[in-house]
Amino acid sequence: MSDIRVKSKNEWKDALGTRDGRVLIAGKLITSSVKKNLEANGSAHAAGDVLSETDTASAGTAWHFKNVVPYEGGSGYIVKARAETQVESQTYRIALQLYTRNPSGAELDDNAAAASPTPADAPYFLDEILLPDLHSRGDNSYSVATPSTSGNLPLSFTCEGQSRDLWVVAIAVTATTHTATEYLKLELSIAPCE
Repeated sequence: MSDIRVKSKNEWKDALGTRDGRVLIAGKLITSSVKKNLEANGSAHAAGDVLSETDTASAGTAWHFKNVVPYEGGSGYIVKARAETQVESQTYRIALQLYTRNPSGAELDDNAAAASPTPADAPYFLDEILLPDLHSRGDNSYSVATPSTSGNLPLSFTCEGQSRDLWVVAIAVTATTHTATEYLKLELSIAPCE
């Protein structure tokens, strides 16, 4: 990325030019988060299990991040991904599979083995962000991925034409000891493109 100045709506703004020709407006960051109480089926998750709010067959939902860009069909870069749980001393890893529409063909039920992206959802699959191991400093555990850590960031995307949203299938990469009904919060920070 290189520093540039652009004229937007008759005013000059500091910006960053990217290798793929997009322009990021400097200083503008959109943060969107989703918090769910994991059902956890009364016990832990195995490696490869979906992290969701219910294990009832076909009742789980994708993590829906709303208004991540200023306008429908907008684009940007995910520059930070964060996970936080109220469960202390967690050390598992989480993968975030990102989609530009709801991955309705994917397995979305808690504690079920992940099976995504499916052929039906593949055209809307962006990529996967792999968060570093969760760690604890008190009563909760958290993990943060940025361009300076492992995790596949920054990650560019363009929303579907009539949408400003992204969807995530969260997967436990390693086994967890997460307790039932305790929350998991996922957060994405996005630098929108002009």
